[in-house]
Amino acid sequence: EGAAAVKRSIRRSSSTSTSTSLLKAGQQQQLLSNRQLLIVEAEATSQQNTSSAKKNTPRSSNSSRSSSSSGSLCAVQASGGGSWALPAVSAGASGLPTKSQQVLLCLISSGVATSSPYLAQRAGSWEGCVAQNPLDPGGCVLRWDSPADNKGNWKQRGTFLASILAGSGAGRGLDTRVRGLLPDGADVYVVPVNPDTGSLTSSRDAAGGSSRIRAYTACEGHLRGLQASDLGLYAAPLRWRMVVLVDVEAQGPAEPVGSGALKISEADWVAAATGPTVDGRSPDVLLVAPAGDNSSRVAFPGALPRVMAVGGYDCEGRPLRSSYSRGSKQQPDMLAPGKNIIVPNVRRDGSSPAATKSWEGSAAAAALAAGAAARLWSAFPGCSAEQVRAALLSSRLQGPAQPARLNLAAARQFLAAKKC
Repeated sequence: EGAAAVKRSIRRSSSTSTSTSLLKAGQQQQLLSNRQLLIVEAEATSQQNTSSAKKNTPRSSNSSRSSSSSGSLCAVQASGGGSWALPAVSAGASGLPTKSQQVLLCLISSGVATSSPYLAQRAGSWEGCVAQNPLDPGGCVLRWDSPADNKGNWKQRGTFLASILAGSGAGRGLDTRVRGLLPDGADVYVVPVNPDTGSLTSSRDAAGGSSRIRAYTACEGHLRGLQASDLGLYAAPLRWRMVVLVDVEAQGPAEPVGSGALKISEADWVAAATGPTVDGRSPDVLLVAPAGDNSSRVAFPGALPRVMAVGGYDCEGRPLRSSYSRGSKQQPDMLAPGKNIIVPNVRRDGSSPAATKSWEGSAAAAALAAGAAARLWSAFPGCSAEQVRAALLSSRLQGPAQPARLNLAAARQFLAAKKC
């Protein structure tokens, strides 16, 4: 049914000669190619969900008008719940589990409003970094689950990302278009930071070891604690693995922490965290970050070589940004759906808990990629972080010179062939 709606939408848009006359021949061909990819992926998902009954969806008071436009592919809803983004990445056709299994998702963001009914997971857990002794590098000053941060800002952004990772609108009276990559449960650990800098404090000043390197350390500390509690300290095999979603779009690297011979840069920390473990085993940490939306550079930390930078594309398959002309990365490592993503519209006074809105940006795309990584790793626990990353980047239907496009079915086939 979703595939048929996609085809009808394309027929209507193709008949509008005034819009197509503005495009050059090459642009027309690329647009048709992008649309065809979405059709194929939507058909694959539709075939697996033909028995699902279509339910009434509450009207979103804040949804973008473009999401309900008759000529937009964004109006297509995945069978069984979810927006156009899920069939676009072959989520239903992948056959992958919808609940993470011993894969920790560490969300470095503004914090999460866990009171949202869209985050009432059937399984898994929501935990977060809490305040400890200020001298303890594992402690966090900001509240991760409070209604507002120390500056009085409502924690919508972290809630949006959390819903893309593991949200579900399956409850009564909820918007079924809200559906994350892991709707049946995930183990999420939230590290609350200043969204402008990634700092663990509300101050923009990164001095005193408050840079986002401390936030990374909080994530890794929680991972190692899970590994130690399950199997003994660094016992073999290390079953718990971690995907870190860094919701920061900075213009430069974080300030180093430490001093003298003990000083460590952000690039050094990332290289060490994503390399082999202390006992020589394969890497068990994968970092994902948005490519950024407001600069000619791929934003940090996504600009670092070992971090997977994710950009967005719209429901026509067009990248939200055509290129990044400066910096070490001239383009994102991957593109994923990043426009007209339906998320909970959490309000300061707690009213209208079932309300939703349309959100866009590379952060939304990065959340889809992070959820996809956790889903893959749950199905292939023997694979390393490098192999999971390679699988995510294996789908390059736009050509080898273009960023990969997130496709869970293709990634699953890639790892199945590796037999890891």
